[in-house]
Amino acid sequence: MRKLLRRLHRKSHRFGEIVVFWRRANPLWHWKSVSAFRRALRVCKRDRFEPAEAFRLGLFRPPPAHDGPSPYVSRKRLTKAQEALNPPGWAPLLKNKDLFYRYSAALGIPVPQLYAVIQGSAPDWSSVGRAIGTRDDWKTFFERHLPTEFAVKPAIGAYGKGFNVYRKMDGGYVDASHTRLEFSDLYDALVSAGHDRYVIQERLQSHSELIRLSGTEALQTVRMITLVDSAGDAHILHAHLKVIEAEEIVDTLIDGLTGNVEAPVDLESGRLKSANRIPDTGTGVVTIEVHPKTRIPFAEFALPFWPQARDLVRQTSQHFLPLRTIGWDVALTPAGPVIVEGNVWWDPPNQHHALQAILGAIRELCP
Repeated sequence: MRKLLRRLHRKSHRFGEIVVFWRRANPLWHWKSVSAFRRALRVCKRDRFEPAEAFRLGLFRPPPAHDGPSPYVSRKRLTKAQEALNPPGWAPLLKNKDLFYRYSAALGIPVPQLYAVIQGSAPDWSSVGRAIGTRDDWKTFFERHLPTEFAVKPAIGAYGKGFNVYRKMDGGYVDASHTRLEFSDLYDALVSAGHDRYVIQERLQSHSELIRLSGTEALQTVRMITLVDSAGDAHILHAHLKVIEAEEIVDTLIDGLTGNVEAPVDLESGRLKSANRIPDTGTGVVTIEVHPKTRIPFAEFALPFWPQARDLVRQTSQHFLPLRTIGWDVALTPAGPVIVEGNVWWDPPNQHHALQAILGAIRELCP
């Protein structure tokens, strides 16, 4: 009985979400309300899109006169393909950043230098070679063993949530929002911030060309999706640059809600193509030809260190078997490419109209 009630609750909640997003989308189009609502229901049920996901991709809008197959694939359907290739038991190797950085460093994979892992409930690891447990110990570590700048993020988290950067200044730190903290205050802030554990790591710098493109020194990474085929060879299926548009400190898209944009990358040359944004209006994907801030055309921009980045993710993919498809976030720094993260359940790059081709490649290479 409880299972039935939970199922009915989920269905009613989902139906309510469809109604909410349909009401937001319907005034945008000169279309009969009943027909529009039927399409919304059909998209979510038949194609397994979440209502918010379908709304942002513009799937509640009227179909064209010759309505062909959708270029989009729902997150649920992509996850089924990923689960067929990635054993769930191995997912923590990528999802847990503490584990990921230490494993990668042991193999000589270029990743941000890890300074410490902090949690309030027990002693934890530090680069000085001993465990640190007390508030006073952490205060001493912050004063003596950290560089002028460093980054902090949850050991288990996604979409840049909880990420911050700190700069040492006048006997304490200043974070990205210009909030000043004493050395001991930083410990208090981290152990009470809502995550069980944080990694304290090197703050990477973008290559000067990426700074020129976006007019910001905040780190911008390239998402590179790899697949290891049945013969053990690693392939790059897709890549896009996560472009910072304004003053954000993270480059994650979060369904377009941060204001950032993404630019697909030609896999051979490393040149960008026209970028896109997913506005939170229900109108669908918007194409952007030039960077909104610097006015530099995306199609004329070539990524630095592109051959080296391709080689790096292909080689690194082999070290993470039996995980066979991974979405790597790669920083292009002045010294070369550095792997920032690996994503075992990488998000569907629907806005690039590339996901059908990606799934086709997966079926071909991993029958």
